[in-house]
Amino acid sequence: MVDQLLTGMDRAHQAVVPSHIFMVLDRGIDETTANRLTKIKGIEDIEVANEVGVRYKVHPEDEWRAARLIMRKDYEDQTYDILQLKEGEWPKKDKFGIERLSSQTFGINIGDKVIFELDKSDRALPITGKIRHNFVEPPDFGGDAVFFTDAQGLERFNIPEGEYKNLFIRVTPYSADFAHEMASEIKDRLAKEDVGVNFTNYQDPEEHWGRRFIEGINLVLQILAIISLGMSVILVTNTMTALITQQTNQIGMIKAVGGTTGAILKVYMAAVLIYGSLAFIISLPFGALVAYGISKWFLNLFNIDYEVFQISIRAVLYQIIAATLIPLLAALWPVLSGAAITVREAIASYGLGGDFGSSPLDKRVERLGQRFLSSPYAIALGNLFRRKGRLILTQLVLVGAGTMFLIVMSLSTSITYTLNTDMNRRGFDVRIGFRDPQRTDRVETMAHKVRGVDEAETWFTTPAAILKEGQSTQEAGVGAELIGIPEGSAMYHPLIVAGRWLEPGDTHVIVINRDTAEDNNINVGDIVTLNLFELGDDEWQVVGLFQIIFSGGFDTEPIYAPEAAVFNATKKYNDGDRLFVSTVSHSPQDVEAIYQQLKDNYEDRNMDIDVFSTGTTPDDIVNAVSQFSITTTMLMGLAVIVAMVGGIGLMGSLSISVVERTREIGVMRAIGARSMTIMGMFVMEGVLQGVFSWIISVPLSFVLARPLANALGQAMFDANLD
Repeated sequence: MVDQLLTGMDRAHQAVVPSHIFMVLDRGIDETTANRLTKIKGIEDIEVANEVGVRYKVHPEDEWRAARLIMRKDYEDQTYDILQLKEGEWPKKDKFGIERLSSQTFGINIGDKVIFELDKSDRALPITGKIRHNFVEPPDFGGDAVFFTDAQGLERFNIPEGEYKNLFIRVTPYSADFAHEMASEIKDRLAKEDVGVNFTNYQDPEEHWGRRFIEGINLVLQILAIISLGMSVILVTNTMTALITQQTNQIGMIKAVGGTTGAILKVYMAAVLIYGSLAFIISLPFGALVAYGISKWFLNLFNIDYEVFQISIRAVLYQIIAATLIPLLAALWPVLSGAAITVREAIASYGLGGDFGSSPLDKRVERLGQRFLSSPYAIALGNLFRRKGRLILTQLVLVGAGTMFLIVMSLSTSITYTLNTDMNRRGFDVRIGFRDPQRTDRVETMAHKVRGVDEAETWFTTPAAILKEGQSTQEAGVGAELIGIPEGSAMYHPLIVAGRWLEPGDTHVIVINRDTAEDNNINVGDIVTLNLFELGDDEWQVVGLFQIIFSGGFDTEPIYAPEAAVFNATKKYNDGDRLFVSTVSHSPQDVEAIYQQLKDNYEDRNMDIDVFSTGTTPDDIVNAVSQFSITTTMLMGLAVIVAMVGGIGLMGSLSISVVERTREIGVMRAIGARSMTIMGMFVMEGVLQGVFSWIISVPLSFVLARPLANALGQAMFDANLD
């Protein structure tokens, strides 16, 4: 399954000829300007496109919903990030297309009409095609609907034909460092023409952008495979021990008539091989089908077709080893012990281990049982230690199952706790972005007039690039932006991993992403230059490094600085393009109502909303949990599996104990023992097994959970779990 997921994602990614760099400009350029950029040495080609945020609804009585509207110059002749027509026809003028995942999630099909919000009126336009876009945030993870149109259709949204704000760029030869270098060169060229870059995304042409979402799942699957193999080894050993115990008399009889140890060994090892082969025959097609089904379902979340059924050769080889060689090795010890028993031992007793009471440990156990337990329970305690080898094996199963159960439950809880902790670093409930900077006093005054608003605060942002020693640094995210934070702001406090956060009185200081700092050898205290493109350059001191836990997947990389210093650097005083609002009530329903009221108020005054930076914290929490719900669900499934394996192991051990105690049960019956008394003995034996394993597994889980949590956190968030 791991092979199918990664291979399927990468193959689909490579098939659309992904661009190395994707840029969103702050204003449109024509094809002539784009063609000039292609002449930069190292640029393979540039394809132009457009994308705008729109609002839509399916029925007149519905609420407006945010969406992305994408335009390609020529759908029949695409160069990079190729869109694929899956059904219907390409968009043309008033005939729009819808992204396939959006169609599935929001129930909008070919032939339906969608109402779009225009400047002077609303217009219902028909959907005539379903299109696959490789780079869309899955709606199940909080992504908005995506629609498609051509240049004529986009004119309805005030984007003139021949003007483009999106650039798909490829460099040659490709490397991540060279792509960043070329992006900086393009930004500098555009800045000379007074064109800024709002957003930059970098893609590896060989690896799908969504790989990081399944790294945690892969880790869980690998843990599951190792645990399953380890548990199966112990279960095979216990099963063969039970079989040998039941057939001790038969072994003695075979030896009495001339059977050799080797012959007996061959009989039982052949049985193990047959059982393993049967398990392989059953599990191979079943496992392949389940892996294919899960892979297909999961890849569909990322808008990837997966119709080719394939079996991983590596998985088949591992399964052959796990079904044949591993069981043979696991069964070797009990089979050798049983085959080596003498005729006298086999016929005179019910197997080995009848010498209980001769060792100092046995005597201590007997004294402990006699002092603290009633006679039946004291017998149960003695029976527990009669077969010390089997006790150890059973404890290995129970301790392993108990430890892993506690670990996976802790991991599942840690993921949720980490996300909640990250969200709790926010002091706001509503965030609203504007397409253009607005007057801060006007925005905040309007916000405070809405019932239920507690605090309102505006931030100013502008695209930026960090320069060290005159060279552009390698950004860790999808383009960077300088964010001015008002002094004393309580709206957000990121996770600081080095240095400090902004403090009152700070001037030209910044707090940057830890990954960017590590990639470019930037330390707290260093002086760097911020390239603000058409707004010029300025020097800043790094005073802190922060770690991003959850960003939603496609956000720009923030560079935090005091608002006053940003105003001085940009000469854009008292402007803001981000509004953050804390509400009196934090319930999702109340927050949503305030959010809608704020949006309506601003749009009524022609203050255009940027749908991509607008939302609520309750919705962000739901989206964050949804993104990682697959991993947490698999962890819960793993916990159930290991608990069942532990139960099966204990059941097998108690079954052997009952078989061994047959004669003792008969003697107890003869002297008047009741069924409930005898049953209580074996129940107590199981309880004692569970108690002993619990005593060991609880501290063991504390020791092992932290490194596993760190590994899972690094795979999923690039940070340790809380």
